[in-house]
Amino acid sequence: MIIRKFKVHDMKEALTRARYELGPDAVIVTQRVVREGKWFNPFKKRMLEVTFALEDKPVEKEEPVKEPEEEALETFQEALKTRLQEDQVQLSRKEEVSIDKDPLYLHAGDDVRKRLESYRMLHNKGDGKLTSSERREFFNIVMKESPFGRIKELSRINVLVGPTGVGKTTTIAKLAAGEHLGKNKKVGLVTMDTYRIGAVQQLKTYAEILQVPFYVANNPEEMKEKLDLMQDCDMILVDTLGTSPKDMNKLVEIKKNLNAMGEGISTYLVLSLSTDRDSIDSILERYRLLKYDGMVITKVDEVENTRNLWHLVDRNTVPVQYFCHGQDVPEDIKEATPENIFKYFEENLNYDGSGWKIKRNRS
Repeated sequence: MIIRKFKVHDMKEALTRARYELGPDAVIVTQRVVREGKWFNPFKKRMLEVTFALEDKPVEKEEPVKEPEEEALETFQEALKTRLQEDQVQLSRKEEVSIDKDPLYLHAGDDVRKRLESYRMLHNKGDGKLTSSERREFFNIVMKESPFGRIKELSRINVLVGPTGVGKTTTIAKLAAGEHLGKNKKVGLVTMDTYRIGAVQQLKTYAEILQVPFYVANNPEEMKEKLDLMQDCDMILVDTLGTSPKDMNKLVEIKKNLNAMGEGISTYLVLSLSTDRDSIDSILERYRLLKYDGMVITKVDEVENTRNLWHLVDRNTVPVQYFCHGQDVPEDIKEATPENIFKYFEENLNYDGSGWKIKRNRS
């Protein structure tokens, strides 16, 4: 018996070579996907290895003449066999390159998914399953050059802008508590949000609890005046009115107040992670008028998956400095480092694909 192996790109090429070198009587014995290249190369070329066998024929026997119907039937059966073999190869390929249903990476973009596949190949993880430490290592790799891997420190004057209902006021309270109580800084609070019912009183209540100065600015002239009153503060946090990205008049009004503050301010766009992706794109674009140079994402605990997290990685260009994951002040805010982001999802997301873990009440 003659045994011959061929490394080819697909089954069609294998059958062509086998018929040319062995003749039409060669039969397929085995087939498997192999990779060509150095062992340390994660981008080794994928090939198909097909083994054919051919029985030796010591004496050529005269073949009986076949009826046309019989010959047509055999031709059909041979074609069907070949098609089934090709489908089997394609199916095995598909299973091999598919990634597992890890909820952290399931909604990542094509670039991240390709890098994840290479990472698994490099670590001989053909089954697609990664340990917690491997998942963390890869997350830190892909996030290193992303907006979550950059740093945008708080300045002396920090302004939070963003749509209505994203949690700007609560976020300011969390930042103020962290800087005042945690770092012993003298913090001052200012609000421009005189439109929303209860907005002034809400921030004033936080200021009274923390025992820090609080002012209301109704226009650019008042804004400059209030800032002058807080020259002894180490840090000033400014709340702005929430507005739709479509309302250019209010965005221009906010812009005038920002201009009155002078140079050296940091402007943070506050964005809810539960916002739909089309709205996220609109907010990122329209709020550029305010020249935001940092970002805070909120309501991370309210999303169903990581789809919008990866969407921000692809679409956002400024550093994401903080993420908020609840209403508790000041506990539910963290710096948006890759490690903190990963740890939050690792601790709160079920990796069986069933969604968020049930949160236990704090004692």
